[in-house]
Amino acid sequence: MRMILVAAAAMALMSCGEAAEQPAADEQVSYPGVPEEQAAQIRAAGQVIDPASFDIFAPLVPAPPYDDVSIAENVAYGSDPAQILDVYTLNAAAEGERRPVLLYVHGGGFVGGSKVGAYYPQSATAWAARNGMVGVNIDYRLAPAAAFPAARNDLAAAIQWVRDNIAQYGGDPDNIVLWGHSAGADHVADYVQHTDLQGAEAASVKGALLLSPAYAAEMAAEPHAYYGTDASLQTMGPVIDRLGASTIPLMLGYAEYDPDMFHTFAEAAQQRLCAVDSDTNCPMVLMLKDHNHMTEGASIGSVDESLSGPFLAWMRGLS
Repeated sequence: MRMILVAAAAMALMSCGEAAEQPAADEQVSYPGVPEEQAAQIRAAGQVIDPASFDIFAPLVPAPPYDDVSIAENVAYGSDPAQILDVYTLNAAAEGERRPVLLYVHGGGFVGGSKVGAYYPQSATAWAARNGMVGVNIDYRLAPAAAFPAARNDLAAAIQWVRDNIAQYGGDPDNIVLWGHSAGADHVADYVQHTDLQGAEAASVKGALLLSPAYAAEMAAEPHAYYGTDASLQTMGPVIDRLGASTIPLMLGYAEYDPDMFHTFAEAAQQRLCAVDSDTNCPMVLMLKDHNHMTEGASIGSVDESLSGPFLAWMRGLS
């Protein structure tokens, strides 16, 4: 198995709640990468967005139900049938702890997807529970019936539900990290960037991982299923500018075998927001070698720590 080297300038390697001990700017931290068997399959498939790619990591990730993690399922956080969430807690967690909360937002091209599948995205919230957090996994209203800002508003309502209720599950209502993948990353990015739509719940959000958000350089010929015809909502220039004006710390990940659009967005965001002497919100940017659009998130909880290692270290450095 190969090891992934990640620069650790902004990471703090510690357990949740401990004081941050920042490594030197030039320090490298090694994480196990994609096993060669899986890497060969991913390379052979190329730049695809294919749900069949989930099967590549399925043998390496435990599927629910879990012996060590309990799930409170289909808890309503709003009045719409789609506004439901699951809460993942470690059975062996100490009584009286207040653990950080990882709130996960699934992808699905804005028109599909779910908080449950064969094993993913449940593996993300189960991984959170096993690593000192409480995991929350949400469903939300889908396009085209629900257009912008419906999913953003659903995420805000879910964050408020966490603030009001997560203490009974051992979670810290004032320490929430958001993670969205693909269209879910857009919904998280929309929450972060549209500060004018945020309410009191935003005070609990300590950081956000955007894993392959789907913003194009230019509008498509046809109206977007979720964003419609408003170019300012769906093209990367205005989005990057608004993310740069946010004060919520960001991590931005994308896969080596993502389609070109995802590379273009990540590279443009890094160039614009992390320029020397810039005072904008510079994200930690992570390119996930030997991964495609589906496997980058599906690897969570496996022996491959190319995402989970840097992500966990980054989260622990936010406190």
